[in-house]
Amino acid sequence: MQTLSRTRSHKLSTRKRRLRWVNRLILMSALTCTTLALLGIIFLFATRSGEELREWAAGTLLTTQHDYWAPYTFLPEEKLNALKEQIRNPVVINSEPDGPIAPEESPQEQSVADTPPEKPKELIEVEEIDVSKGNYYFKGKIMYINDPKRVRLVVTNRKDRGDLLDEFVKKTNAIGIVNASGFHDPDGYGKGAKAYGVVIHDGKILQGYNPKNGETALGITYDGKLITGSYTAEQLVKMGVRDAMSFRPQLIVNGKNLFKDKPAKSWGIQPRTAIGQKADGTIVFVVIDGRQPGHSIGASMNDLAELLEERGIVTAMAMDGGSSSMMLYKGEAITKTSCPYYRGRYLPNAWAVI
Repeated sequence: MQTLSRTRSHKLSTRKRRLRWVNRLILMSALTCTTLALLGIIFLFATRSGEELREWAAGTLLTTQHDYWAPYTFLPEEKLNALKEQIRNPVVINSEPDGPIAPEESPQEQSVADTPPEKPKELIEVEEIDVSKGNYYFKGKIMYINDPKRVRLVVTNRKDRGDLLDEFVKKTNAIGIVNASGFHDPDGYGKGAKAYGVVIHDGKILQGYNPKNGETALGITYDGKLITGSYTAEQLVKMGVRDAMSFRPQLIVNGKNLFKDKPAKSWGIQPRTAIGQKADGTIVFVVIDGRQPGHSIGASMNDLAELLEERGIVTAMAMDGGSSSMMLYKGEAITKTSCPYYRGRYLPNAWAVI
């Protein structure tokens, strides 16, 4: 009996020790979580770095369908309003379409007879983008189209929804393609049938410009010049534009980086798409992946403008971004969409190389 009693006492003692350790572990975990939460609050609300992080978060939210969450970053009202103003009313500069795209050769250069002929360029060349900014990083692709006359705006002919990029490819045999216009998208369930802003296709105005949208036009003329600015559809057609759409903001106009030395926080960090042109006429498509930790977080508008400026782009504008951003080459996706559906989103139109 004594042996049985001792055994029971030993078991009870063991259980009590285990319970004490469990209680201590729970208490330590609670204290640790509380301490980390307090430190996080102190960092976010009592340090300059924390305030900058909240500004980044607010700018990112303001450029999504979830902009109603931006006030919960608890930024001062004047700062939040300043971010909203930068997004809603970016600087717009009309480009100069009448000047020559390619620089003229000097008489000395023209007289050199023994200069070997240049190797013909491929129609499309693709560059890999992999950039680390320290606190964040992004990957993507730049597509160089060496014949600007081959770049066209393709538009959906559906009424119930837009087209996926691979559907545009099947309809037009496009070699390369990226998304273009933004569209009505309530709560993220928009079907991409109706574009915002101006739409011109093959010289015909499909949709007039609505200045209340705050969008900026981007068009390509019949001879391959890229034009961007605050133009109506009628003005663009008179300027010889074959295809055009609208979005914002402009990134580079007449060689000027419009985001140089400006704070990047207003537009946040997102997946991005942009269209631009080099001085020699080469059109570029750019897509930066985002919202994918471990692969690519996304880029700011400053990052995008700087990337293009470094590569000699003289005119460029952002297209719709976020989960719409995607690039296909020869029928295959060469960027990684943040859309839950691997084929991307339904779109009203796209820029394509045909």
